[in-house]
Amino acid sequence: MKLYSRIIATGLVILAVGSIGGTTPAQAKVSGLEWASSMWAKQYIVTKGPIYKSLSLKKKSKAKQKIFWSDTMYTLNFTNGKHASYRQLVKKNGHLVGYVAKSRVKKLKDSDHRSAAYKNKVKKAKAKAKKAKAAEKKAFTTSERKQIATYRRQVKQIANTTKGMYAQKPSVKSHFTPGKLSAKYVNATVDSINFYRSMYGLPRVTADASWNTEAQYGAATLAAADKGLSHGLVGLNRPSFVSTTDWQRGVDATNSSNLSEGLAKPYDNILGYVNDGNNMTTIVPGHREWVLGGIAKVGVGQANDYNDLKVFGSHDGSYTPSTVAFPKAGVFPKQAATGTVWSVSFGHDLGSNAAKPTVEVTDNTSHKNVHVSQVGISGDAYGQFGTTVYYQPADSQVKRNHTYTIKISNIAHQPDMTYKTKLFDLKK
Repeated sequence: MKLYSRIIATGLVILAVGSIGGTTPAQAKVSGLEWASSMWAKQYIVTKGPIYKSLSLKKKSKAKQKIFWSDTMYTLNFTNGKHASYRQLVKKNGHLVGYVAKSRVKKLKDSDHRSAAYKNKVKKAKAKAKKAKAAEKKAFTTSERKQIATYRRQVKQIANTTKGMYAQKPSVKSHFTPGKLSAKYVNATVDSINFYRSMYGLPRVTADASWNTEAQYGAATLAAADKGLSHGLVGLNRPSFVSTTDWQRGVDATNSSNLSEGLAKPYDNILGYVNDGNNMTTIVPGHREWVLGGIAKVGVGQANDYNDLKVFGSHDGSYTPSTVAFPKAGVFPKQAATGTVWSVSFGHDLGSNAAKPTVEVTDNTSHKNVHVSQVGISGDAYGQFGTTVYYQPADSQVKRNHTYTIKISNIAHQPDMTYKTKLFDLKK
């Protein structure tokens, strides 16, 4: 169509010049004609006025449609010194429709639902969704697909937005005020935590009002320093506009919290902690273990893109958790399990001299062994767990709609464990 319209445009120069002996509505004669053509045709919508059949501007087209294609503009120069520009319009098949004044036509944006680009995008998206649905149907049982649908419905109900996030906006430049988060934002954070805890059948957590205040001091002092993350604000310089009292509250808060930088939406922050692939201090998935560990309450703080999630403190109601395998047995979101270490966290201490276990991961879908590296064991007690076994599966082999058999053997004072996990796409 694009090539065809260009041929029409070239031919019309001769035709138009030879037939422009008529006059314009102002009765001025045409003294000359200029034209310009772009490389690619774009869609335009006629906003007002007539479409003329030819550049003689005498006969009007009866075309009722308003959206056409065009790659050519004509400028008519008149004997009275004035000029007027007209855009050539063609149909999708390249057939000429006519000419309309430049001021009475507007180019359609690709984001406009009436544009061909938008319709093609929708068409491709539908085809992709259909293909994904078919692949998912093949990979999962009916009961598994019902569970996946439930997870997707639950995560969509979480208000993952920064709109209305503050009840009082923080001030972290030249003047310090920690601010206060809205109940909506805090609740969305807690809902995100409980979304993942519910997958494991873990007790729900709640937000503690006093902890929220402390966590807000943690996030706000980090934002005021704006030099990255640091538990206890170690290595960060206190800005002159932050009092020593407020700074100390930030020190105390960040020493008992998960910290993150670069994200601001509630669910995104929690997914980051659960995934824990960007842990800056250790390969042990400590942020994940706090979210899925023996905690009863949290404190939520956010200032700009600094997050402070307070997870422990005095009288925190913590308890010794049961064993948590990540990813869990059954269906599990790929977004949480990709680009990170997998792990098994035990509630009891396996001993400081426990030998490194053996880990095997098999992709049952591709019938291949998954390369596993960085196998280790830790007794750091994140999340009130006793011991953590962790290992890194090759990220290129972690795929949606695939089933994996995980076997961990030679665990000190613990029987070997084998289970299957099936990864699905949570974003639907």
